[in-house]
Amino acid sequence: MLVSKEQGNQFAIGIDIGGTKILTALVDRSGSIIHQVEFPTLPEQGSDDVIRRIHEAVRVLIDRIPELGRLLGIGVISAGVIDSKKMSIVYSANLGWKDVEIGAILEKSFQVPVMLGNDANLAALAEYVWGTRQEIKDLIYITISTGIGAGIVSGGQLVKGVSDSAGEFGHISVDSMGPKCGCGNYGCLENYCSGTAIANIANTKLPLRSSGAWTSKDVFEAAKAGNNDAIEIIKLGGFHLGNAIITLIHLFNPSQIIMGGGVMSGESMLLQEAKKIIEERCLPDMKKQLVIRRTELGKEIGVLGAAGLFFMDDTIS
Repeated sequence: MLVSKEQGNQFAIGIDIGGTKILTALVDRSGSIIHQVEFPTLPEQGSDDVIRRIHEAVRVLIDRIPELGRLLGIGVISAGVIDSKKMSIVYSANLGWKDVEIGAILEKSFQVPVMLGNDANLAALAEYVWGTRQEIKDLIYITISTGIGAGIVSGGQLVKGVSDSAGEFGHISVDSMGPKCGCGNYGCLENYCSGTAIANIANTKLPLRSSGAWTSKDVFEAAKAGNNDAIEIIKLGGFHLGNAIITLIHLFNPSQIIMGGGVMSGESMLLQEAKKIIEERCLPDMKKQLVIRRTELGKEIGVLGAAGLFFMDDTIS
């Protein structure tokens, strides 16, 4: 076990900065959430205003720490390019932020250590620490929502890469002749099975709905109701997702692949289609011990991962 067995009333604060909402939570060493504060991000009001409201939430959480409790630190999770050494959000398209040194700001305000991490990476950390209780040393967490990302734990270590950018799973090219992606590549996975992509494809190929443009949720509901065009969109997405996951399996040989994100909620036809491809095409020895499942940590997975940075030793942090 990598979690320290040191006794004491120890807590960490996790902050999950999303494009539409921010969730903050006080977490104890067992992974229990003592209290949480959620509020809209409102990124259009600027980073200073967002950080001011984060400060207010952190103060509320600190007030919830028991009398003899100790705050180990504050973990921050965000989508985008993160510089964990400088404790800054280098760039976030969802927030419209560039070079925001949120870590230094929080550290100065609250006089405790602050650590930052990418959203998919820290979700993988949450699964490792509390989802599997560190009994699984090799796992991959995949999130499919507006975009697609992956966090990889290999041999009990979080794979971050030289610039903290490992796990850009959504930008694996699954069709070199496919459409150009915003990243500059062609045929990226994100263009076929992210929530945004499913909606975009539907609005291009399906008749317009009387109630407005298609959403990914609408497409899944239509497919469930037997709409053949909607079914084909999801089958294509599942085909590409399955093949991309096979690449991860062949590279990292994980024992678990854990799926999360809004598109994976409920009984996802997309995941069912991906599993069919994996069963057909994955190397037999690599799928024998493989479990593919949905996350059970819910919407709190981000704050759990951010707080989890303070409950690990140097082998993963």
